[in-house]
Amino acid sequence: MTDLLTSARTSAIRTNFKLIASDKSNPQGMVSSGTFTLKGTKFVLEMSEMKAWFDGKTQWAYVSQNNEVSVTEPSEKELAETNPMAILSGFKSKCVIKFSGKTKSTQNYCIEMTPKVKNKDILNIEVQVNKANGNLFSIKLTNRNGTTSHLILSNFQKGISVSDNIFVFNPARYKGIVVNDLR
Repeated sequence: MTDLLTSARTSAIRTNFKLIASDKSNPQGMVSSGTFTLKGTKFVLEMSEMKAWFDGKTQWAYVSQNNEVSVTEPSEKELAETNPMAILSGFKSKCVIKFSGKTKSTQNYCIEMTPKVKNKDILNIEVQVNKANGNLFSIKLTNRNGTTSHLILSNFQKGISVSDNIFVFNPARYKGIVVNDLR
């Protein structure tokens, strides 16, 4: 996992994903999917209903249905909601990390991260890493309020080369866009 985070700082990672978010009232969960590209602290998240760019300081969240983009400078907690690597790197020093026996898999290692401070929102984070190639397979985040977010990755590519301008929103590509600057 450390190699993966180091690789993302020097070159980019790109992966397809499926996100299943569930809670007590909807145990089946809501499913979203898309593509995620990450380089260092920068990322771009592409889904059918929205797209988000983060250049390391500023985040742009575009909703195609409204032709509207919101501009923010998100906190660490807000970034963790859109960037799965922020969850892992942000909680790496704040958690007890151990191999987990909960999930039995012949293909993946299962790592459990439990926050050292028990009054936090997050109950635990379960990370699965492919044994053969070291690629991240999934992240499952369980909150104290009973909600879970399960991110499953596919077509994982690491060490790719991308220009830093892909992490910045370009308003010229969107005619008649409404910009909400919330900084």
